[in-house]
Amino acid sequence: MAIELSNEQKKIFDNVRNTLTELLAVASRSDVPEKDIETLQNTLKSLEDKFLVVIVGEFNSGKSTFINALLNTDILETGVTPTTSLIHLIRYGEEQSSAPIENWGQLITLPVPLLQSISLVDTPGTNSIFSDHIILTNWFFPRADLVIFITSADRPYTESESRFLQAIREWGKKIIIILNKKDLNESPEELDRIVRFIQENANRQLKSDIPILTVSAKTALRARKENNPELWKKSGFDQLEIFLQEKLNEKSRFKYKMDSALAIGERVANQTLQLLENEIKFYREDLNLADAIQEQTQVYRSEIEREINRSLSEIHAYFSQIKESGNEYFEKLFKVKNIPNLIRKDKTKLEFQNEVLKSLPTDIERKTMEMVENIYLQEQRMTQYATNQIEKRKTQFPGTAISSPELSERSQLLQKMQATIDEMLEKMEKDMAADIGMKHVQTAATTALAIEVSAVGLGAGLTIVATTVATDILGIVAAFWVGVAGFMILPYYRKKSQKEFTAQISEIEEKLINSLQKELNEEIQSQTLQMEQAISPFRQFVSNALDKINNQMHETERLRQQIQELRTKL
Repeated sequence: MAIELSNEQKKIFDNVRNTLTELLAVASRSDVPEKDIETLQNTLKSLEDKFLVVIVGEFNSGKSTFINALLNTDILETGVTPTTSLIHLIRYGEEQSSAPIENWGQLITLPVPLLQSISLVDTPGTNSIFSDHIILTNWFFPRADLVIFITSADRPYTESESRFLQAIREWGKKIIIILNKKDLNESPEELDRIVRFIQENANRQLKSDIPILTVSAKTALRARKENNPELWKKSGFDQLEIFLQEKLNEKSRFKYKMDSALAIGERVANQTLQLLENEIKFYREDLNLADAIQEQTQVYRSEIEREINRSLSEIHAYFSQIKESGNEYFEKLFKVKNIPNLIRKDKTKLEFQNEVLKSLPTDIERKTMEMVENIYLQEQRMTQYATNQIEKRKTQFPGTAISSPELSERSQLLQKMQATIDEMLEKMEKDMAADIGMKHVQTAATTALAIEVSAVGLGAGLTIVATTVATDILGIVAAFWVGVAGFMILPYYRKKSQKEFTAQISEIEEKLINSLQKELNEEIQSQTLQMEQAISPFRQFVSNALDKINNQMHETERLRQQIQELRTKL
């Protein structure tokens, strides 16, 4: 730096540099826009540069005349129209010189004592070509340690000046307002009125008490040429010199420069935190997507399990009807007048089917198929819900600076999740086309009935087994009856037949219900497991991203607090 630092200042300087260096590393990892990273890099580089004062104002506000009077020179061209878009960087030099700097301005050196500790930047008019100057907005204004804003007494604090000051203030820069051309006012009261107007508007808009000095640069330049102290005092430049000496002494320059750098750091930290907050919001919505699909999958599972239990209860009721009808049938059959019919197996079988079974086996088959169909329809709804949710997230992109590789990986995982769900849906549709999952019913029925039911169906299989059980019982009874021919044992065999029929039908019922429950639960578990496996990689990616962002937020917040503490010390 241009001044010798005290031990306390060196400590502050090191803290500022170290904090901003850490922030630069964090912001670079957080995908902050490149222009903001470059601003912070330039701020770090300029910490040891001379104090930089940027002078701005509308054209014809007297900026060039003001600088010529301040530096006692006539090197800057003056006029009433914006004749050039060049920026003038004015520094100390043993000899006066002027040379172009790239394509944006002129470097001017002057042997002026004031320039030994500060550098000045003369900018084009803010109401003419300011918006075209990227070098101003991206380089000079961020690095400015002090902004002197010149407004004219004949057009004080215009709308364009107001907008410009607000933009400068957003960088956290120290600002001094110079009201030039005070000699145009006929009375001190009129000048005071203009100053109050500027003060009120500036304080309200910028939320700060900004110093306002009144001068006449034209009168000051004339006083310089004529070496006229009275004219110099009349110009207001005597008070300006005192003000600058007080505000721009070595300690003040150090304080302003450090605070200016920290203001840039605080701005970048706030930008970084905002970006990270947006990313967290975005990824939390992704996590909500995974949670919603997971929750819907569990809802599906619960609903289907309830449906299975309800349907199995109905099947149980059907079997109860068969057992009740069977008991009534045996009660009627085992009477003396029906003794001749006991040995007529075909007639008994037909009566049993008509009076006991009726349509109940078919009802059981229908209910079983409805249950399986409902499962597949619920599975379709589950997969369709997941597809719709994924499609919504595919079309939503964050208003953040999430890096392209992360967005690409996220997109690939979403597509992979969707592909897995599409495969599940395609498989379901094929299963439904193949008799709506008949394999589950056939497997369960075969287990329960101990016969191959793929050809005859569950209802027919139940009819065969139930009729066979009944006729076998009656066949044994008939054979015994023919051999013994006793009337007294008829009630005994009636009860025995009822008991055995009930037991065997109960065994068939238990095997069928247990087997159906097992088969259908395995189907549900298979589908929910596939869905969870489809979601898992995406969820893991999002969780890892959130962990990373949260760590960056904590680190950025720590640095922001550190910056604020340093600014408070300054």
